[in-house]
Amino acid sequence: MGGVRADSVGGPPRFAWFGALAWFVLAGATGVLLRFGLLYGLPEPLQFSNVRHAHSHLMYFGWATPALMALVGTHLARMQGHATTPFRRITIVVLGLALLAYVPFLLYGYQAVAVGGGRVPLATIAASLNILAWYVFVVRYVQVTWGQPRSWPMRLWDAGLLFLVLASLGAWGRAVLVAWRVDDPFWATALVHLFLDLFSDGWFVLELLGVAYVLLPGSPPRAARWATLLVVVGLPVTFLLGVPLSMTPPLWRWVAGAGGVLVGWGLLWHTALLWPHLGSGWRVALTFLGLKAVSELGTSFPRVAAWAESNGLRIPYLHWLLLGFVTLGLVEAAAQTWGAAAAPGKRWLALSVIVAQAALLPLTGLWPSALAGRWALVVAAWTATLPVGVAALMLVRGVVRLKVQKEEASGAERQRERRANLAG
Repeated sequence: MGGVRADSVGGPPRFAWFGALAWFVLAGATGVLLRFGLLYGLPEPLQFSNVRHAHSHLMYFGWATPALMALVGTHLARMQGHATTPFRRITIVVLGLALLAYVPFLLYGYQAVAVGGGRVPLATIAASLNILAWYVFVVRYVQVTWGQPRSWPMRLWDAGLLFLVLASLGAWGRAVLVAWRVDDPFWATALVHLFLDLFSDGWFVLELLGVAYVLLPGSPPRAARWATLLVVVGLPVTFLLGVPLSMTPPLWRWVAGAGGVLVGWGLLWHTALLWPHLGSGWRVALTFLGLKAVSELGTSFPRVAAWAESNGLRIPYLHWLLLGFVTLGLVEAAAQTWGAAAAPGKRWLALSVIVAQAALLPLTGLWPSALAGRWALVVAAWTATLPVGVAALMLVRGVVRLKVQKEEASGAERQRERRANLAG
């Protein structure tokens, strides 16, 4: 699509990007609290499951989702020659609602809370408001792009938004099961994975790939269409791969496995297509996408999936995708979209993520049991602080640089006005 100037339409990053980055720091710090809680216990009245929900929901709702909205909005504005992004207000609303959901998840989880004379599921209500805000974003996107020729990145964004809506059906379905008091372990677990897995693999991955193709020098290769077709066809059933094998009917598991093979090959294809044309920062992110793709191919087969379950590889897999590809890809895209002020020190963030990912290995069954011990939890906890610390410094430095740029721009504008007055 050609190079992107940091000073073109949309200007430097402002509230949306730095707000999302701030929520990443908060969500990451919550994950660090979780790691140290495994070692020393959590302070009262926090509970392990509630802290885990708060961590994951803020990463989904407050970090990656508004960051993607800001990036897509900026690039759509540039494509259409508009002076402002079309999603600024809704992105700010999404940031606020993400924090609104974080607090009850942290304190109460999904439990109903005594309010007045009754009990109210505060976290569920807040999460529902987030979903409604996403629908507003989808409607606004359709309005902005209706009737326009679909560029290749826009087709990826279209697909990502479709899976965002499909994923939300899992959340609504889970709420219906609770309301109707349906106690079915398979459907309860399947609907959770319908939401989480289609949200991450569909909305996050496809939308971020669309941003990557916008930033790609020149036109995207035709093979990208076939790679995307594999992913889109396979994705709707792959959420079943997250359900434990013992709970999934064999026929359904093989259908899900077929979908997983399509998605795995499609993502590997995208990785190969983008690799030669993007810089080193993107290549680190694409390496993690390749790891996710290989894992998807492997766990598509029940024997490999059983081996992965028995060795506790679910947590490393999630971090390869969400911390490795999504987070590093978002930061690299922000730096290319808005300039270096958006992500100062991004290479240090990539290094910290690699170290934190490596520290998860001793917690799995792949690590020799003779070398395992409490030390692995200690290392995992302390290395988890690295991405959080680097991101916090990135946030502070970015805000300071933006302030300096605004002051310099304001000073230059005043000088131009003085010159114009003197000339007049």
